[in-house]
Amino acid sequence: MNLPLPQQTYQSRSKPFSSERLLNLMLEQAGDAYMLIGTPGLEKHYDFGAGVEVLGMCYIRDYLVLATSNHVYVLYKEERAQEPEGYVIREIVKKSWNDIGLYSPGKTLVQMVSNGDTVLLLNSDEKVRKMVKVDLIGPETPLLPESWEIYKLDTQEDLKYTSIGYISGVFLAACEKNKTSYVQYTDVLDVNFDYSFQLDTALSNLTALKGNMREVWVFGANSIEVVAPTGEPGNDFFAHVHGAYINKGCVCKNSIAVYEKSFIFYGNDNVVYMSEGYELNPISTPALLDMIKSWGSLDTDADRDKVIGQIFSIAGHTFYMLKFKKFGKTLWYDLTTGSWVERESGDGNEWKGDFIERRPNGELIVSSSTTSKMYRMDNLYYTDDGDFICREFVFQTLSTEGKKRMFFYTLTLEIDSGLGPDDSVMLSWSDDGGYT
Repeated sequence: MNLPLPQQTYQSRSKPFSSERLLNLMLEQAGDAYMLIGTPGLEKHYDFGAGVEVLGMCYIRDYLVLATSNHVYVLYKEERAQEPEGYVIREIVKKSWNDIGLYSPGKTLVQMVSNGDTVLLLNSDEKVRKMVKVDLIGPETPLLPESWEIYKLDTQEDLKYTSIGYISGVFLAACEKNKTSYVQYTDVLDVNFDYSFQLDTALSNLTALKGNMREVWVFGANSIEVVAPTGEPGNDFFAHVHGAYINKGCVCKNSIAVYEKSFIFYGNDNVVYMSEGYELNPISTPALLDMIKSWGSLDTDADRDKVIGQIFSIAGHTFYMLKFKKFGKTLWYDLTTGSWVERESGDGNEWKGDFIERRPNGELIVSSSTTSKMYRMDNLYYTDDGDFICREFVFQTLSTEGKKRMFFYTLTLEIDSGLGPDDSVMLSWSDDGGYT
């Protein structure tokens, strides 16, 4: 008999009913048949040295801006034929948070948004909640900029910021003043956030704001309000979208990702949602959520803030990565096939990847969750920086009508061989429906 390939990670409450798993594998369809392809590996790209943890990163043109607990970096990859790897990473800027005029974010993730030329950073540590603007100075055409300018925004001391965004040529910031919450906004060429639009959601209940197309979604813990540009000047630049109020919320602000016209996020009811218009459709299965629940609970704001969601494309697939840093667990949702897969490095260890950014040339750069390195990710790499990649798939429970016992004397696997390192293939099975 032909065994049906597992379609995704799906551990049912009743294992004899359904127990499937995809670990470091992704599904592809070829006509009426399915095959499993290995997920991409990681190759070292740059090493900061011991003790550096990347808390946020994004690209301005071909310059990578990174925030760590101690510094803000601007890195540039310069091609050099004489180098062993064909390139060298240059530090254009390395400034401490103290030099910029802000406290260190500690272990708090730094929010970053860019319009392609300028990046806005929000150090959202409870003590600070201040913003920094990194601006490219000089002509656009030279290979290297003449200079970089990093400066603190002229924010008022009585404002408390929680989230930043970008839409329609303006930077956005959710803030509180006089116990009322606002979206502040400014032209990208201006330093000061001069204009404000009052929100319905109290800042104590506000999670994040995200711009997509011509709308801004303001996520609260229990609801989402939608605003859009009106084209009017000053404080009338935004208005609520009539009838667009969503009675679902999100408490994991860094899980929110934008995919084309949709938002994907980990909801306050522990369901992963993908929006279609103003409707929210679950893309997680109850069994998947049971598995997440078995890892532990997200009790504090710090735990919830380190649930990271990102969109990226590789090898013809588009993925939503959902990483739970507290538990050292990573899930990928394949938007191309609608399946969930698990990611690990080595023998059951945390997947080394963390933040993922695409260079203008299409190269995927990945910061590390476990080391001080950055990586390149590609499906032609067969290890995670030297750590082997264990790929596992678990079939659903097999039975006949009447639940009669089945006997298998041989198993034949069709595998493309010779692509990676010397590997072993191992088989295990269960006689009690998957419980042991």
